[in-house]
Amino acid sequence: MALIHCPECGKEVSDLAAACIHCGYPLRAADLPVRYALILEDPGPDPGKTAALLHKHLTLTQEEAQALTEKTPAVVVQGLAFRQIWDLNDALRRVCTCKAVRDKSVWTPEAIQEAAAVDLTQERSRTWAGRIASPMTFWKTVGAILTALLIWSVASFLLSALFF
Repeated sequence: MALIHCPECGKEVSDLAAACIHCGYPLRAADLPVRYALILEDPGPDPGKTAALLHKHLTLTQEEAQALTEKTPAVVVQGLAFRQIWDLNDALRRVCTCKAVRDKSVWTPEAIQEAAAVDLTQERSRTWAGRIASPMTFWKTVGAILTALLIWSVASFLLSALFF
């Protein structure tokens, strides 16, 4: 979690907040998912291997990937969902130094330097906790009821066979 300045009142507020706690200004739409960007800080001891991984996992040509490894720190990709940033970070963390950050619409060199890394393990538990707490869909409910009826029928048949 990082602190940002509210565009309306200028006071500090969490970047996770949907609205400013001081003035109520909406900071992001509540129903929009959080998006992430990946910043390459250091290509590591073998920039060619880093470029090859970027080429493999993203829609970059080998030349574009090589150019990114030469001008670090650089925003490699933007607009990723949580699962995408998790997988990409996992693939790259062994060969280079990169950080996952909350996505912005405009990245200046200063913003790249100052961007706070997101702790993906903490973010994972928050993201998955929301998924667990979500209500079941109609068809999942029907499936659960039918499964329970099937188990009940099999248990009744077995018990009646044992005692009668």
